Amino acid sequence: MMMKQLIGAFFLSSVLFLSAVGGRIEGYFFPVAHLGVIEAHEAVGETWTRIWGRSHRLRHCSFDHLSWFLGREGEDSRADLVFEEGTKVRGGGRFDFGPWRVQLTPAQLFERSYAIVYHRCHPFWLTETRFYG
Repeated sequence: MMMKQLIGAFFLSSVLFLSAVGGRIEGYFFPVAHLGVIEAHEAVGETWTRIWGRSHRLRHCSFDHLSWFLGREGEDSRADLVFEEGTKVRGGGRFDFGPWRVQLTPAQLFERSYAIVYHRCHPFWLTETRFYG
């Protein structure tokens, strides 16, 4: 009886742990896309930057969302992001993106920001891949 409880507790702990960090681990070892490269940008007002770039899709998973951050991981705040290019379905391989508008100055964007893209590759968690920075 005690062994069944220990096995059950271990299994439950493993499931909770994986649901919390599984997407980050999977994205690190099996990224969905390469790091994006910003090829062009323009300042839009005092606090926004419009960007265009390219990346390379490595796996076929469904896009969920992309988040842009100012600062370092763990010491950051989320920046607003607007996809001005409209809705697209991207195939595998190389792709271009933009225009996207990020609520950061060009200096903040290039010197102190990073982006994470989230994809649904299976039903267990969202896969987190570093997209920029």
